[in-house]
Amino acid sequence: MRASNLIGIDPIARALSLAAALFTATLVFAQTPAPTDAALEARVKALTSELRCLVCQNQTVADSTSPVANDLRDQVRAQLAAGKSEDEVKNYMTDRFGDFVLYKPRFKATTFALWAGPFIALAFAGALLVRRLRKTSAAHQAAVLTDVDRARARALLQDDANSNETKK
Repeated sequence: MRASNLIGIDPIARALSLAAALFTATLVFAQTPAPTDAALEARVKALTSELRCLVCQNQTVADSTSPVANDLRDQVRAQLAAGKSEDEVKNYMTDRFGDFVLYKPRFKATTFALWAGPFIALAFAGALLVRRLRKTSAAHQAAVLTDVDRARARALLQDDANSNETKK
């Protein structure tokens, strides 16, 4: 008995599986076509450097290798080749994916928290620090002893010193 028949895979199924694997590999490793216009590619690179990859989220569309980033690059290239300006392409992307797609979102009411949030948090932390420093400063000032407190402390220390001498 042959080894392929022992594991239950007939030769036709094995050949089809191999063909499907090779086809899939060619799709996965297929390269985008070589750029034909250097000026267009420079514009595409500059614009996709300002767009966030929707899959990677910490990479630009220009730097990402994800299939979604490839599609976005192709979309940007097609729109720029059709004569649209960079602002029109950005507007298209934000209309489709929201302000999240821009690495530097525009300042407007919906993005106010993105722009002002860090400054508000810093001001809040500064106010808490000042409050804390004033409290500790006030606590140190309140620890000033009066003459009555000093006399009481001396009496306690003398009593303690006398009790230590008797123990010796």
